[in-house]
Amino acid sequence: MKHIFTLILITTFFNYTGLAQDSDAGAKPVIIEAESGTVGSNYSVLTDGDVSYVTTDVNYTGSSYPGGSESVIIYQVDFQSAGTYQLFVRMRVGANEFEDDSYFSASGFGEKSLTDAADWVMINGLADGGFTGDKNVVYDAGGAGSEIWKWVNITNNFYGNFPDAFVVEEGNLSLTFQIGSREDGLEFDKIAFGKADLFYTVEALDNELAGSVDWPEDPVYPGPPLAEGKPKFLGNVKASGDYSFVNIWNQLTPGNEGKWASIANNIDTTTWDWSALDELYAYAKENDILFKEHTLIWGSQQPYWISGLDQAKQLEYIEYWIRKCAERYPETDIVDVVNEPLASHNPPDGENGRANYKEALGGDGETGWDWVIKAFEMARKYYPNAELLLNDYGIINSTSATNTYIEIIKLLNDRGLIDGIGVQGHRFALESTPNSMLNFNINRLAAIGLPIYITELDLGNIDNEGTPDDDEQLELYQRIFPLLWEHPAIQGITLWGYYENDMWQETCYLVRSDGTLRPAFTWLAEYVQETVLTTATEDILYRDAVRIKSFPNPFSSSTKIQFDLKRSEHVSIKILDAAGREVTALVDENLDAGTHIVTWNAANNTGNKLNRGVYICRFVAGDRIETMKLLLID
Repeated sequence: MKHIFTLILITTFFNYTGLAQDSDAGAKPVIIEAESGTVGSNYSVLTDGDVSYVTTDVNYTGSSYPGGSESVIIYQVDFQSAGTYQLFVRMRVGANEFEDDSYFSASGFGEKSLTDAADWVMINGLADGGFTGDKNVVYDAGGAGSEIWKWVNITNNFYGNFPDAFVVEEGNLSLTFQIGSREDGLEFDKIAFGKADLFYTVEALDNELAGSVDWPEDPVYPGPPLAEGKPKFLGNVKASGDYSFVNIWNQLTPGNEGKWASIANNIDTTTWDWSALDELYAYAKENDILFKEHTLIWGSQQPYWISGLDQAKQLEYIEYWIRKCAERYPETDIVDVVNEPLASHNPPDGENGRANYKEALGGDGETGWDWVIKAFEMARKYYPNAELLLNDYGIINSTSATNTYIEIIKLLNDRGLIDGIGVQGHRFALESTPNSMLNFNINRLAAIGLPIYITELDLGNIDNEGTPDDDEQLELYQRIFPLLWEHPAIQGITLWGYYENDMWQETCYLVRSDGTLRPAFTWLAEYVQETVLTTATEDILYRDAVRIKSFPNPFSSSTKIQFDLKRSEHVSIKILDAAGREVTALVDENLDAGTHIVTWNAANNTGNKLNRGVYICRFVAGDRIETMKLLLID
């Protein structure tokens, strides 16, 4: 039976009127060493180098209140000014991550009942949060991860039910504060209170320095963005508190913020939390940088409740999720519609702990990939103006994986449902693969005629092992990045993080926690800015390609579709609706070489005028297929 363990910090603040007051003392954080008070017998005081901390070795399964007072710590601290304060904690989450990352906080100052849920809030989800770099502003959730000492802003990110809890009034500067433990493996070094209208960096909290009225901007790179003025973008995922992003990158992809599980924390859609994704979308639009949604359909990081529903209800929620994303973020530029569909990767098939709703989308069906097609049909319906991408890892380093990927892409392209090809660029797929193999498979994808986007690029140590090696990372960037950046079919590259302690692949960061740049970043900035990219459409990859265009587009009554043929061949032109269904056939015959123009009068096969909306022109010449969006506005 698990024992109940409660750690209560009783914080008493005395106003010593006879002491000299520091002129900016009110702006300094009030720092409490977690082990400095009178401690009880139900917890341990341990050390890690020069850090002393408190922790527990028992778990408590309750989620409403601590339930007991087996351990108490009492502190005496001097608050020198009144005001509303934020609560910060310097902590370390253990190796079990989300099994080591919750505790109870009192809902404000004052001694609380240990069995009254109204007096407590469970603080959870700390494994993903926090900051470690001196210049990091501890304001947003952060992403420092586990097994590292970090500062976390509890009030702003984990304490939403009690936004005004920590108010200190004049004449009452002596207060009591309590917390209760819940999971073992969570270690506390310091607790701090800082004025709610000030910003505190890690350095300020570590050294008891005054907070600042304005965001303490100290960009690691002054700008302009590395790919500014280039015909393709260079983007990244944006972490909370990253004030350098717009100086470096010109495309933004949400990380966890854009995943369904991060938003749909409950089957009740009224409780879905869009705030983190709202912030990133607003940032991209305010700074005029491309915004990509990642991702709509995936087997991993999906709502915990979705697999238990019947298929009809699953499909209802899937469509609701896609529709709400499109409605909430109408100017989304690019969408990863389905992520990692290959059978051995992460489809939503219920295998290996994955979400189980593939059958609700049609399962394998007649094509073998009906569920992917259905997902793209819904995405096309609700995202008529965004580029729709398929995205997967381990593709261009494997001929067999590329074969399967091409099969799926052609099924989607035949139906006018896909606009681009996403190829993840994680180090494990690229670092040990010869450039010749990478280039061979990129060329095979390019022959389909769709733009390619390298997504989730990270390069660091081989096998991500050992102390981060600057020389090894630089060598990999210098070998691999030019192959990708200079390939004419690749229209953009998105890195998967760049700050130390905020990376999935830990050795792959480009900026150290102290704000200094690794050599690979310095090289990358110079290379991208100085490299002249070819935009010639007569590249060898496209020597047989047929380029189509329409005018006017958008249009009201009719539009002309123009194309050039380099030789005589059979041509098919069909108009599809947003779901990929055929509306009308314009051409199905052999045509001579030269320039051709076909007029479409916005009618279907029976001559009836169509409603306004997005339509797809599907062009086939020989074995080459192209698609183009047409917007009927009246």
